Amino acid sequence: MSALSDYLNAHIPEGWSKPDVIRALSNHLDRTTVYRYLAGNHSRNPPEYVLHAFATALPNCTITELRQAAGAATGEPEPWTPPLEANRLTHAQRAALDTLIHTIVATQPTPATPHNPATSTTTAEVRAYITQLRATGQDELADRLETSLDTNRNAPGSSIPLVDSD
Repeated sequence: MSALSDYLNAHIPEGWSKPDVIRALSNHLDRTTVYRYLAGNHSRNPPEYVLHAFATALPNCTITELRQAAGAATGEPEPWTPPLEANRLTHAQRAALDTLIHTIVATQPTPATPHNPATSTTTAEVRAYITQLRATGQDELADRLETSLDTNRNAPGSSIPLVDSD
C-alpha cells in the first residue's frame, strides 16, 4: 500500500464497495486505474487528472490532501486563472508559459523533502529553454526568466530549486 492508497481507502464512504467507487469515477477513470490506486499499485507521481477525479468522486476528499498523500506539492485547491491581459499573448507565448509552468511544478520540492536535486531543473536546462525562447522571438520572456535564474542562483532557500551542472 502507499500513503495515497491509504488515504483513498480511508475516504471511501461507509457502505460503499469498490464497485461503487468505480461507478462514481466511471466518467473520469477506467476501472483498472481505480483498482490500481486503491491497491497502491500506481505511479509514484500520479497525474493531476487522476487526483482531481478522486477528489471529485469521494466525499470529504480534497485535492490538496490527495496531493500531500501522493507526496506532491499541495498547491492551491482552485485552478489558477491568469489575468485577462494573458489573452493578448500569442500562441507561442502561451506555449512558452505552459512549458514554464510545467517546469516549475515539476521542480517544486515535495513536502517531505525541502530540496530534492533528483527532480530539480539544472541550470543548463533552464539556459537551453531561454535559448529556445530567444529563437522564437520571445526576448522579453527570456530576459525575465534569465533574471529569475540569476536571482534564484544567489538566493539561499529559493522557492525554485536549481542545480548547477556547469
